[in-house]
Amino acid sequence: MKNILQLIFLLALQPLFGQDFEIQGRVVDSLNNNPLPFAQISLQHSGLGTTTNEDGNFRLDIPVVNRNDTLLIYYLGYETRKRSLKQGSTETIRILMKPVMLQLSELDIVGLTPQEVIKRAVAAIPSNYGKDPLMLTAFIRSQKSVNNKLAEYTEAIIDDLKTGYYLYKPGESEKKHKLSNITELLKGRVTSDTNLVNAMGDIGRNVGCLGCNFINDVAEFYHHTILDEDLFRYYDLSMEELIQPEGGKIYHISFAQKKDVKERLWKGDIYIEAATFAIMKLSQKPSMFAYDAYEKTKYNRGYTIRNKPGWVEEMPFIQQTIIYSKRDTAWFLSSIRIENWMTFTYPPTGQRLKFSYKNDVVVTNTSRDPERIKKFNGDKVTGTNQRWDQIIGRPDDAFWTNFNYLPVEVALQKSVEEIKH
Repeated sequence: MKNILQLIFLLALQPLFGQDFEIQGRVVDSLNNNPLPFAQISLQHSGLGTTTNEDGNFRLDIPVVNRNDTLLIYYLGYETRKRSLKQGSTETIRILMKPVMLQLSELDIVGLTPQEVIKRAVAAIPSNYGKDPLMLTAFIRSQKSVNNKLAEYTEAIIDDLKTGYYLYKPGESEKKHKLSNITELLKGRVTSDTNLVNAMGDIGRNVGCLGCNFINDVAEFYHHTILDEDLFRYYDLSMEELIQPEGGKIYHISFAQKKDVKERLWKGDIYIEAATFAIMKLSQKPSMFAYDAYEKTKYNRGYTIRNKPGWVEEMPFIQQTIIYSKRDTAWFLSSIRIENWMTFTYPPTGQRLKFSYKNDVVVTNTSRDPERIKKFNGDKVTGTNQRWDQIIGRPDDAFWTNFNYLPVEVALQKSVEEIKH
């Protein structure tokens, strides 16, 4: 009887305390209504956050303890928006972002060089991102295509344990990679054209380890990247100082491999907040000056595709975008996007085959709770040599009603339906 009365009491209090609820929305340019992909959505006083998809849509589940928080919407080149949460609202909110011209600042009396700005950004990594271990909950979405046809579509929720953002010597890189990004698969699902994927042989079967995408977290693994001062001599760097609409300055650094450098390096852009020297965004793709170096070694690597050994990979085109956002009072990894387009040729016949994959990583929650970290039970093995459909277990659609943080775009949904039918 006592237990029944307690249950009735709790149910009676439920409306008072509320329940977890969901926010769905679309972020668009206020002038032309164009969607803003990968806009950063976060709660002002929490580690919770997400991003918009290519259609500008997002969804975020809000725990009841955060019901009085404020939604922040940020996109570089637009005014930051704030919006109060409406508990229980099921409508899709429309967020209009006002574009602003990022003005060039007047030159400082004592100006910094791009190299000096990057050095200061690296030195500030521990203070900006935190030296202590942390747990990231991330949504991962992967798409494999063969000759422009979607062959496999995968979604997964993982917990990823990082050792923290601290400074280390180049010789310690291997140890850092080995100890950090220990992951655990919470849930996954896959839609696959098995015949098409298997026909790709070595390439189609490769799923990559669960934490492999986090190798691109340049704030954690800064050695052997544009942030590594030992590589400055290989790059041409230029910089402009931008004034943010809400005040403050951003250093925009463009980098490109020098023409006479015989390495396989990159060209791209970095955005660094001037006040804290926090890395906000890095985007890069291979420099075409690396083409000659690649051509000399491409025949050293052979692939088996469609049961035929001896396929050769032409120089791949890769686009990487890594974004960091400020959640609560600290900076965190927000999203990683990797797009890879590869062309394989079969020298005996001249046959060509195009293969591409796109990986999206969206960090939906962050935690430095010592107890949670202590109880974590992940590894670096799951998924290394297996297809996704071998490791995710039975489908559980009910789970995804609360954890699909990156809505599927209209065009992508059509491609997924084609695989199913």
